[in-house]
Amino acid sequence: MALPGSNRLKRCAITRRGNGGKLLGLDRAPEVRTLRVKVKTLADQNQAFSWSSELCKEWMAEAPQEAAVLYVDGHVRVYYGNHQAITKHYIARERLCLSATADYWVTPWTASHFFVVSQAVDPGLLQVLECDIVPRLENDVPNQPSADQLEADPLLHRFTVVF
Repeated sequence: MALPGSNRLKRCAITRRGNGGKLLGLDRAPEVRTLRVKVKTLADQNQAFSWSSELCKEWMAEAPQEAAVLYVDGHVRVYYGNHQAITKHYIARERLCLSATADYWVTPWTASHFFVVSQAVDPGLLQVLECDIVPRLENDVPNQPSADQLEADPLLHRFTVVF
């Protein structure tokens, strides 16, 4: 069973910049029932992450200046259900340790997000950066210098991550 809100990535990707119409092949706003059926069909195919990755690459290619400096911001989401055994996090607004998941949002300076990494068991920001975020950015960020260029100029860099 999926965690509540785990389809947040799918919802955000559909609503951003009118990509819902592009995804569904519709040139005007569909009926809600039609939209629900199409989104359910997509979710059943288990291709949400590959679709999200393709959209992220498109958005970065459209604005390579924005993809040069990326902000990583962690958010804790309280899990209120009782179906999953989730690790406890300190929730500042509640002043309690509660079952929660962590979401790490990768955004450009314009504040519209590129992608989100959700962690049910949170290993910490540094490990998520090393294992999940930076490898994905190395593949997705456009206009990166080659290995020869990086070796020739020690001040040259691929992209900047601010967290």
